[in-house]
Amino acid sequence: MKRMLYSLLALCACCQLAMSQGKSFTFGDIDRADLEMIAYPLDSGAEAVYLINNGEIKYNRGNYSVYLLHHVRIKILKEEGFNKADITINWLKGDKLQKLRAATYNIENGKVVTREISKKEWVDEKYSDKVMQKKLSFPDVKVGSVIEYYYEQNMGFFTSLPGWQFQQSIPVKYTEYNVEIPPIAQYQPGFKGFLRPSYYKPNRERYHVIMEDVPALKKEPYVATMENFRSEIDFEIKSYQIPGSAPEVFLEDWGAIAGSLAADDDYGEAINNLGRVNKFYPKDKGWGNNKESMIEIFNYVRDHFKWNDRYGIWLKYGPKSVWDKGEGNSGEINHVLTMLLRKAGIDANPVMLSTRRNGYLNRLVPLVSQFNYMITCAEIDGEEYLMDATEKFRPYNVLPERAINGEGLLVGEKTFNWVALRSNNEFDAMTITANIKLNDDDELNGDVSITARGTAASRMRGDLLEKLEESTEDEEPEESEASEESDDLKIGEVSNVQVNNVEDPSKSLETTYDFVTEENIDFIGDKIFMNPVLIKYIAENPFKLEKRIYPIEFPAPISNTYIFNIEIPEGFEVEELPARKNLALPEKGGRYTYLSAVQGDKVQVMIRLTLSKTRYAPEEYGALKELFNLIISNQESQIVFKEKSE
Repeated sequence: MKRMLYSLLALCACCQLAMSQGKSFTFGDIDRADLEMIAYPLDSGAEAVYLINNGEIKYNRGNYSVYLLHHVRIKILKEEGFNKADITINWLKGDKLQKLRAATYNIENGKVVTREISKKEWVDEKYSDKVMQKKLSFPDVKVGSVIEYYYEQNMGFFTSLPGWQFQQSIPVKYTEYNVEIPPIAQYQPGFKGFLRPSYYKPNRERYHVIMEDVPALKKEPYVATMENFRSEIDFEIKSYQIPGSAPEVFLEDWGAIAGSLAADDDYGEAINNLGRVNKFYPKDKGWGNNKESMIEIFNYVRDHFKWNDRYGIWLKYGPKSVWDKGEGNSGEINHVLTMLLRKAGIDANPVMLSTRRNGYLNRLVPLVSQFNYMITCAEIDGEEYLMDATEKFRPYNVLPERAINGEGLLVGEKTFNWVALRSNNEFDAMTITANIKLNDDDELNGDVSITARGTAASRMRGDLLEKLEESTEDEEPEESEASEESDDLKIGEVSNVQVNNVEDPSKSLETTYDFVTEENIDFIGDKIFMNPVLIKYIAENPFKLEKRIYPIEFPAPISNTYIFNIEIPEGFEVEELPARKNLALPEKGGRYTYLSAVQGDKVQVMIRLTLSKTRYAPEEYGALKELFNLIISNQESQIVFKEKSE
């Protein structure tokens, strides 16, 4: 599998380095072919395209600041791209944007018409006490226009060397970033993304990167966040020394960071001071160093707190204060969990991580700022358990999807180590059984039983509890992915709904109901055509691209089983059954089976889908796409009943 984060040495080795130093672009020198372009050849559906997006960083030795020289040229291809002509530039209060220029270009009556934009047409707004914004809506913009702007800007002290995004929400024909490295500093560059530069040359004095024909970064299904795959470069300050001053070191290794965290008043030191939980530690429970006590302590903390939907890694207030409030962020709640586990004699430590939406963790750059979430790791008899007590409907051994993202950093009193966040082996499993028959009104009716386990149960249980809370507060329930999933599991008109184990996360979530529907059945002559798959796994194939350059990510392995028992209508016999299907993904990535058979006076259709991996390489995209096409196709297969001859 292609790695997303390239080290500098690997990048130098794998990229074909061009001999040129980049192209030269002059403001106002617009290629007529760009103005006449009606569609971008590499992305015919693009609403707009960056013709150029170039940046250069210069270092001012007089005030130790760095300056950005930014040149942008955009072609508008569709009305949907008009928003690209509304721009905002942030700048530091007290400074000014220098050499600001902007223009709109059109072809009118066969001639290129330029609309120069004066500085008075820009609007200044206050964004914060330190930041101002300069805004512009380009005039005379229409389909076919080219807009262009240029400015020079003070980006602040050299310790914050600006990064650069090569990939945008629309295609980029040419983008270049040329960075003059301040000679008094050392930086750790981090190059991210799946696209290779056409030119890349780093050295002590300069970093120079060019990319051409960069595709748009478009939202794709089964990706935690597209920011994981945006091609960009960032710089972290490692150290610097101003002449005549002592050197300053910023970027240390993970060991040094773990040591400082272990001694931090709001992190390790807070957990080590177990006397701070004496006032609310229930001594009558008799908890000890065993799994039963661990589960009880987890439930005790989980059921006490209300999570405020905020992320965090610190315990900024004492555990007694957090406990008395009865609510907190992820860090506060799981800090208290860790302390109570330790108080009971269980080996427990905090684990910092980056959530799925926050992006992958870059272990090459040791920075605490990468982390935004905390869970707890407990060890009993040599086995580790990862726990998150933020949600009342979640059992001790199932992490929320947001927390399952690569690795986390466990920080103990005297050591640290990396923990795989899938250590609990979470799974997403559901078994659905439907008994179906034809009633006297030529409708299908019957009963359905749904058993959800693992993350599927947690997801649906959370939705049910949220709806229950909202109904008691006379509020309209909000739509969510879980509620949409619940709706997809309903057939026609539903009655006699029973849901078991809603408030017991240790058990499977079980739902039963009766139904009646006019769908999925047709009468033609002396035959009945019936689609037995009354509950579908998916309505349409989410994989629509010819190929994909990003991996496919699922929060947990999937295991779904559908069983449809259809009573053969009286006076009819089976003429045709859906064909059996069996498709296995390469490298034991999963399997799909569709079986149908007559059993006495019934037809049974059984469908099983297993996706055994949580991450599929781009090279496996084609096989996944084929599998989902098969699922969609088979969901429409029909049983044909014919009237018995006398």
